[in-house]
Amino acid sequence: MSTLPPASTLKEAYANLDPLRPLSGDWLKAFYVDRPPESRVETLLDELRLDPREDDKSLFSGQQGCGETTELHRLIEALKSDHVPVYVSVEEELNLADVHYTDLLVILGLKVFKEAEKKDIPVDSQKLQNLHFWYEKKILERVEKQQCQTDTSVNVNLALFTIGSRLAKESPFRQHVRAQTEANLSDLLERLNDLLTDFRKQFGRRILIVVDGLDKIYDLDQAAGLFLNGANALISPACRVIYTLPYPLFYRDDFQQVRQQFHRNFLLPNVKTRQSDGTPYEAGRKMLKELILKRMEEKLITPEALDILVDASGGLLRELLRLARGAVTSACHRNNARITCEDVQCAFQEIQNSFRRILKVEDYQHLWRVYETKRLDEVPSLAGNRLLRNMSVLEYNGETWWDLHPAVRALLEKTPAGSGGGITRG
Repeated sequence: MSTLPPASTLKEAYANLDPLRPLSGDWLKAFYVDRPPESRVETLLDELRLDPREDDKSLFSGQQGCGETTELHRLIEALKSDHVPVYVSVEEELNLADVHYTDLLVILGLKVFKEAEKKDIPVDSQKLQNLHFWYEKKILERVEKQQCQTDTSVNVNLALFTIGSRLAKESPFRQHVRAQTEANLSDLLERLNDLLTDFRKQFGRRILIVVDGLDKIYDLDQAAGLFLNGANALISPACRVIYTLPYPLFYRDDFQQVRQQFHRNFLLPNVKTRQSDGTPYEAGRKMLKELILKRMEEKLITPEALDILVDASGGLLRELLRLARGAVTSACHRNNARITCEDVQCAFQEIQNSFRRILKVEDYQHLWRVYETKRLDEVPSLAGNRLLRNMSVLEYNGETWWDLHPAVRALLEKTPAGSGGGITRG
């Protein structure tokens, strides 16, 4: 029985509608709603269960706000009965504005240390010491080495604290770590893999490392370089690894060779609210409505407002929650006890304004082509990547088609070539 019931007041609803909080733990149990069949993570889950390998590597992506992190937490929950999951949040561990593949490998090694300690597994102390010795000799600096003169447990905890925190905050230290790691990469991987192999043997389950947050690297050239320069190293750990990555990389020609070095590539589809011909897609609409009503009682929003909220989201879960939270704020400002259509329109206007600020005059020509054809191949690649990245264009599966974010569509329909404005209904 969930300990997190739907909100009974708008103030409670505001807290439950946090668009930046992925679902995990109690929130996953209380608020998760099954996605429509074509946009679920079950395909990847089935492949991971069927694949007998112990060291396969996967790429996982989707458009920002489609629910990637929540689905990864759900995947971890589904696999933990026969895997040892190790979750790595790059946002928490590293600096997203400056990430190198060596940073990832250093953090992965430290996370494996921490997981072995937490599980209290009798791993081979020599293998543990060998990996720790690498960090102490190659990474830790003189003052830190002087402090690392006690038992292995204290050493490991100190390494976790100093290396992890300094990698995120100190650029000179990052350069030092990268130089040392690149020069001694094969030694690091050998020691890490020895520990992973023993860890797996002692625990009797496969090790699954999930590296989340790489999809939030906004500089696509940096993200591409991370994989272009480091693919061989990133596929080297002797365990299963899922790496997230920015969705637009799949549209870059130079990334295709890298993509083929990984055992599988999974794109989490957006939830459709309509078909490509504009007719409503009831499975998607039902799911999005249920998502809202799991977080707040039905009395807090009119049926008409809920319909408009679903339309305005474009099927993006984060956008749905952002709009709902904005509507809560509007309703409270007007001293209303529940959300009305006017409140949703107010929140939707804010989203429109955010797109109006970033769209350039030349963008509208490309947006019209997508709007009319539901295709992206007639848009120049650089422009298409930008519009995908800033969420102006959304991708849907099935036959794979593209459409405009509802707020962008509303702006476009107000231009001379358009017809009217506001939120169109399918």
